[in-house]
Amino acid sequence: MTLYLGIDSSNYTSSAALVTEDHEIICDSRRLLRVKEGEKGLRQSDALFQHWENLPALLEPILEEHRAEIAGVCASSRPRPAEGSYMPVFNAGTALGKTIAGALGVPYAETSHQEGHIAAAARGSGLNVSQPLLCAHLSGGTLELVSSREGVITIEAATKDISYGQLLDRAGVELGFPFPAGKYIDEAAMSYVPERRQNPFCRIFADETGLNLSGLETQLKSKMRGFELPELAYYLMDRISESFVKITETAKESTGIDKVLVTGGVASSTFLRSYCRDHGKDYVFGEPRLCSDNAVGCAIIGAGIFSGTGEARP
Repeated sequence: MTLYLGIDSSNYTSSAALVTEDHEIICDSRRLLRVKEGEKGLRQSDALFQHWENLPALLEPILEEHRAEIAGVCASSRPRPAEGSYMPVFNAGTALGKTIAGALGVPYAETSHQEGHIAAAARGSGLNVSQPLLCAHLSGGTLELVSSREGVITIEAATKDISYGQLLDRAGVELGFPFPAGKYIDEAAMSYVPERRQNPFCRIFADETGLNLSGLETQLKSKMRGFELPELAYYLMDRISESFVKITETAKESTGIDKVLVTGGVASSTFLRSYCRDHGKDYVFGEPRLCSDNAVGCAIIGAGIFSGTGEARP
């Protein structure tokens, strides 16, 4: 069996994965980076140090069992496919990727974290990522809606301050949830049956190029004592989902592209998926597990590069 190894070292998760040429997942290993209780993120230096601890532990059993079957290694080297895109955390994955490829005598390639997200989410969706497509990358550090045409990725809309993931994490820590807090807010929101006719939070400001979220964070802090936690979570997710649909529908009109692939950790939200499902059939979400940070997309892109098909790379 011919296998392809993917490595991803984001600011949230250390990941390694193996896939076949047909994108069957043989191994998907991950380890969340540790964040101290009450804190809302990690410094790059701290995250990089944890990757140096985590990745060898993830890769050792993979290499022990599948060393002879690995035909190529692909690692994420930067946040997105754009000039100047850089974060130190990705140095851990690329260094180990090059070392492993050299030791095994197999080719090595690099991709971006964003392209890996897209490839992983597209797996099994029926979408052809080589065709014109809108892709929403909604994660802890990113809120971008991009168009992909003939291998060129263009930002159509983005946050002008913080991302959905940052908003959810900050709000969740304020509400007493552990970091990362998105899944806890999502669960709380889904448990609430709305009784009010009007959302107590103002709509998120959005225009043709993006949106501003910091105002919603300020509103939430001011209303924490007047509402129950599930109620706050529900109306927070309602405003987030509403703003996402608004910027996406605007991008669909301006680009003429109908299909939207949604990925990133926030795309795992049951609330967001339900909201988008109620507002059209053009929203395609990846499998929840393959929306959060993972190396499956890197491995899939590597399979396309090394097998010569070039599939699954936007």
